[in-house]
Amino acid sequence: MKKNISRIIGVIMLIVAIVFIVLALNHPEKSFPWNNTITWLLYGIYFLVTVVLLIAPKMKK
Repeated sequence: MKKNISRIIGVIMLIVAIVFIVLALNHPEKSFPWNNTITWLLYGIYFLVTVVLLIAPKMKK
C-alpha cells in the first residue's frame, strides 16, 4: 500500500473514532447487543489497525 493511502485511511479511521467517542459520551443509553468483552476486543482491533496504518508509512524498508 502506498504511503499516502495508508496515512489517509489512518487519519479517516482516527476521525471516525473521535466522532464515535463524542457520540457515545452524549448518548450513554445506547449500547451494543453483545457483552463488553466483544466490544473491547473490537475497540482494540480497531485501535491496532489505526496505529499500524499511521506508523507503517514512517517505517523504512
